Amino acid sequence: MPLESQTTRFYEDHVRRFGYSFRALGFGRRSSQEKRFAAAAALGSFHGKRVLDVGCGFGDLLSWLKARGIEPRYTGLDICRSMIERCRKRFAGTAARFMIGDALTFVTDEPYDYIVASGIFGYKAADTRQRVQPTLERLFDLTRIGLALNFLSRRAPARSPGRLYLHPADVLQFALKLTPAARLDHSYLPNDFTVCLYRRLPWEEE
Repeated sequence: MPLESQTTRFYEDHVRRFGYSFRALGFGRRSSQEKRFAAAAALGSFHGKRVLDVGCGFGDLLSWLKARGIEPRYTGLDICRSMIERCRKRFAGTAARFMIGDALTFVTDEPYDYIVASGIFGYKAADTRQRVQPTLERLFDLTRIGLALNFLSRRAPARSPGRLYLHPADVLQFALKLTPAARLDHSYLPNDFTVCLYRRLPWEEE
């Protein structure tokens, strides 16, 4: 997907309208953003680990982790240039890295311990649905331990226009094709779910 895409234009427009806030990221409330972070953080222990935050926005996940005493070796990735520029200013002087790039094509030097992708499929661009499975495959290939992604749920009591809603069972079924160790959490919000996929199988841990 080219960086000057329908999705990029959507978020760039939101930054102009809402500034550097959770609303520019498409979240209705900061509390809902943080509930998604908590569900993704249940993937494992991020402290000291190499973590890639796909669709990092303004780096809010990193700030949320730091507030809880969790210090990952963090890299943020986003297709939105203005968001990455904001992150570089916000976290100047830290070891955090930020890259402009697309989940399917960005270049990395080595796999990450954990990968988190929060909200990257929320906006229903023309190609969003077609990107879900190849994105899961690519990101899972790049993780050593685990991958967490969230989605808007077709079981939501109400739906907003312009958003992509997926059936939780469909996503879990595909996840289980990539790994026998997958977990789905549909308990933290009525309209959202998180899927965790493990490359390092938990039952084989000593």
